[in-house]
Formats: sequence, C-alpha cells, structure tokens
Amino acid sequence: MLNIKVLDCTLRDGGYINEWDFGLDKCRQILASLSKSNIDYIETGFLTEETTTVSKTLFNSFEDIKRFVPFNIDKEKLFGMITYGKFSIEKVPDVKDSIIKGIRLIFKKSQKDKAMVYCKKLKSKGYKLFINPTFIDQFTDEEILDVIKDINDIRPYGMSIVDSMGVLKEDDLLRLYYLIDHNLNKDIALCFHSHNNLQLSFSNAQCLMKVCKNRELIIDSTVFGMGRGAGNLCTELITQYINDNYNGHYDIIPILKIIDEQINPIFAKTPWGYSVPYYLAATNHCHPNYAKYLVDKQTVPVEFINNLLKSIPDNKKSIYDANLIKQLYLDKFSKVVDDSKTVEYMKNLLTNKKILILAPGKSLKEELQKINNFIKQENPFIISLNFIPEQFKENLVFVTNMKRFTTLNNYMTPLVVSSNIEDIPPQARVLNYSSYLNDSKMFDNVALMLLNLFIKIGIKSVTMAGLDGFSPVATDNYVSDDLINNAKVNEFDERNDIMSEEISKLSKKININFITSTLYKIKQPVA
Repeated sequence: MLNIKVLDCTLRDGGYINEWDFGLDKCRQILASLSKSNIDYIETGFLTEETTTVSKTLFNSFEDIKRFVPFNIDKEKLFGMITYGKFSIEKVPDVKDSIIKGIRLIFKKSQKDKAMVYCKKLKSKGYKLFINPTFIDQFTDEEILDVIKDINDIRPYGMSIVDSMGVLKEDDLLRLYYLIDHNLNKDIALCFHSHNNLQLSFSNAQCLMKVCKNRELIIDSTVFGMGRGAGNLCTELITQYINDNYNGHYDIIPILKIIDEQINPIFAKTPWGYSVPYYLAATNHCHPNYAKYLVDKQTVPVEFINNLLKSIPDNKKSIYDANLIKQLYLDKFSKVVDDSKTVEYMKNLLTNKKILILAPGKSLKEELQKINNFIKQENPFIISLNFIPEQFKENLVFVTNMKRFTTLNNYMTPLVVSSNIEDIPPQARVLNYSSYLNDSKMFDNVALMLLNLFIKIGIKSVTMAGLDGFSPVATDNYVSDDLINNAKVNEFDERNDIMSEEISKLSKKININFITSTLYKIKQPVA
C-alpha cells in the first residue's frame, strides 16, 4: 500500500485569497471534484468564532459545515482546521456526531503547552487529529524535541512540518525531517505543508517522498497553488507526479475541471504566484503581508523593501502588524528638514497663476486635444507628478515617489522633491515629507501631498489632467507602459474610493477642476 497521500486545503488555505467566500454551490462542486479525483484528505475550511456568512468556508459550528458537503462524499476524508485560541473546545462535538472526522490544530511556539492540552481533549473526542506547529523554522532543535515528546504522549494521527514562510531549502528540510523521523513514534503520520515563496514547494515535496519510507507521508497542496502571496504546492502537479513515479491512483481531470470552472475566475480577479517582494519576505523570514504592504505602495525600489524587511524585530516577523510596518516606513523618512524656503519659493512661483497638474494617466493621450486647448486658452503653470510628460512642456516636476524618481533622467526642469527621496540632486528644492501626509491608506499619494502644499500656501484653485483613477485593465492606467505597476485588480476599487474621499475633503479648502475623465467620484462642497 502506498504510504504517500495528498491533503487538499484549497477551501481553507486558498481562502486567504478570496476571504473564504467561495459560495455554497462552488464549494460543493470543489468538494465533489476533489472526491472524484481520489484525493485522500480534504480540508473544508476554518472553524472559528469570528463573524462569517453562509457563503464562506469559515464555520462557527460543525453544523455549519453540513450545508457545504455533498451527500455522496466520503466523510472520512473531511477535515477542519482550528487555530488555537479561535474556537472553544466546548463547541467541538464527539466525532460520532460530527460531519467531519478529522481536525488539524495549528499553534504558535508560545502557545505550545496550552495547545497540547487542547489537543488531548480533541483526541479524547475521537477525531483523526493532526498537530501543526507553525513557523517551524523558528523552533530550536530542543523545542522541536519537546513538541515531539508531547505529541508522542497524545498519539495523534499526524504531525506537520509547517513551512509557514516558505523559507526551507532542501538541506533545512532534510535536517528537520531526520530529527523528527528519528524521534516521532512510527505510527504517527508526517505531514508537509509549504508555501512557495522560493518556488521550492514541489521540489521539497519530492525530496520528502524519496526519504520517507517507514511512515505515512501526507503532502498538503491546493488546486492551482491557490494561496496568498506566492501560493502553495499545486494539487494537480503533485498528484500527477505521484501517479507517474509512485503508482498513484489520482484522477487529474476533476482537478483540472476545478481550475477551469471555479479557480480561474478567482485568479483573474486576485492573482497569486511568485514575485520578488514575496521572495524577499521569505529570505528575511518574515510574514508575506509585510512585503505586500511595501510593494502595494508602489513608492519604493526593491533594495528599500529588502532593507526595511531586515529592520523588522525578530519577535514581530512571523505575525503581521500593519501599524508596525507603516511606522517603520514613516520612520525611514522621519528626518525633519526645514522646507520654509521651498514653501516660500512655491508660493511666490504660483500665486495668481492658473495651475495645471499633470498626473500620468492614460487620458493625457486620449484627451490630448482637450488639454492642449486648455493650455492655449489659459496659459497655465504646468506641474507634472512623478514623471516627465512627452506630450507637454512642464514648468516644474514634483516628485514624492522614490521608485519613480530613480527612473527620471532629465533634471533640467525645476524640480521639487519630498524629503523621503534619496540622492537628491543639488538643484532640487526639498519639502518636508511628513508635513503633507494624510491619515488614509494612501497617506503619501503625490497628488494629495501637492494639494496639501497648495492649501498651505493659499492657492485657491487648481486644474487636474491625467488623474484618471485605477482601472482593472493595467494598460489603461498610465500614459506610458513604463509606468505600469503590479498592483492587484481587487485593490483598485478601494484605491479609487480612498482617493475620492480624500479629494472630496480637500475640495472644501481648494477648488479642484478635472478637465480629463476620472474614475474618482468627488463630492463637491455645498455652497
């Protein structure tokens, strides 16, 4: 009998992508197709006391799981996951009264002792129990042996090597494997759960299959690798590999059907997969959301991201702290500069002038004639934001984006930059970065910063062109393909909403006119 098995956790770990909102019908279809493919174990989702809805694979009770499960599926295959501290043991029924027969418990190193007490209670209720210590790369050998001692006493169905950060290389994995295999009771299965930040999930799984011969080995995977950041090991790849090399029994077609019918629409809206920021998160052993935060800002180059990730305290790396990363980002630019001369310069330069701001939206091309007509009629002072336009002759370039600044190679035009920019050329005038921020997620958006400066110096009216808003089609967002970034489609609506709200606030203090099309919905102040 083959000792290698596959556990698909698409509906649980993949759910980080779509907030677990697969929908009732699609969830049933996924479960039915996974069952038809002969997947050995299927994780249905998280058991949690957090607020959820009937369409999500987040379950407030074991009864909630029933509505998702097709009547003809083998219930012995079904698992649920509990994060220690997120679901009361009193809400867990005996296995004879449960729709699922297996539970996987995850816990952090600091929770080990209390989590083991919880595991004993789960085991006493009759479940096929998996014990999953997360961030296993952060355990010392002594701490791993201490966990194994408790696991041997509890005698669960399995223990997992959880590569939460996707950082394990082959030598690291083999060292962990031999340490665990030598000390773990042979009748306890070993499970491998990995993330693909370094693109090593598939090769690491193959490595374990070669060496693990004397106990059951269970490989975690998700369909199409669905998972946050770089994603996970692909169910369709690992099952085909087992078929080809270990006489596996998996039917690949139902899995491909899931990709075609259920997963592709999710991927089109919110893609996952390898990226340099997630690679950097893995190499710096930190939570991928730290890298996501920095790359989503689209303001700093890759070396800055790397250095900032290195500065995260070790005790904060594995648990994402949104306030911490924002503060580290701001602290990087906390050096206060006296910008009074630059403020006075801008005031003298712009007072009593018509002002046209050029943002790098595609409407600069599409509505070129409209902009040219405005320039001809009004003879405005033209300020471009974070780029140098090809279609127009600007009078000044305003730059707050370090990443964009590194691509500018024409400094002949008067240049004003915020103090977060590094290697500022001597002819540039500098504004104090922190003086022009707002309280939103887009706190250092260049247009909002410039408008805050205008309000400070008493400018009463400004005209905008090219501030188009964010379209789901990346090539529709910028006047030049060189400016296209890798922001995610599902974030565009949020960005548009934030910008709309912030510009609406500022419009109470300065008259803002758009002469090109924009997705921003500006609420004009009541006269």
